[in-house]
Amino acid sequence: MVFAIDLEGVLAPEIWPLLGEHFDIPDLHLTTRDLGDFDELMHRRVAATRERGLTLRQLQAVAHSIEPYLGAREFLSRLRAMGQVIIISDTFHELAEPLTQNRFEVDERGLLEGFKLRIRGLKERIVSGFHGAGFHVAAVGDSLNDRSILAACDFPLLYRPVEGLRAQFPNATVAQHLDEALAALEKAAARYEGNAIDRGGRG
Repeated sequence: MVFAIDLEGVLAPEIWPLLGEHFDIPDLHLTTRDLGDFDELMHRRVAATRERGLTLRQLQAVAHSIEPYLGAREFLSRLRAMGQVIIISDTFHELAEPLTQNRFEVDERGLLEGFKLRIRGLKERIVSGFHGAGFHVAAVGDSLNDRSILAACDFPLLYRPVEGLRAQFPNATVAQHLDEALAALEKAAARYEGNAIDRGGRG
């Protein structure tokens, strides 16, 4: 089984609200838990940082100091013992370099002036790719921006979800803590073990 885990809000704190708190910028407190339109959200973030005159280097200094939640590493280690783990995030390469998802556009002063989304629809394409290879996929998400991967996977798990997400997936398992999430994913893995799907489609 493949476990697709959202980074921010599940394994680590949301980066942008911490930037908003550090620099006292209200617009940076908004996340995909509040606004499902990622383009609009990023335009607001870029505009807010430019208005304050914040450079990418200043943002990075704060973002790179963020630590995973307590228990997150053990959670991932336990999942890796049961199957493949992929971390899926809309985090930008410059703020969380190992993830290399999206990229910022920066002007000559080092201020943000735009952004480039790597691949639209990437999350559900990842699930489709694993399905095509015969794997079942469990996905863990918390925000409105996780809707596509939760809808595409075999076992959606909502982790401390916003109400809007819970309403769209009323039958999905909900967890409030990583140990609850791990127990639910262990049960899902046991349920699907030895029951590979057809390469031509889901079964």
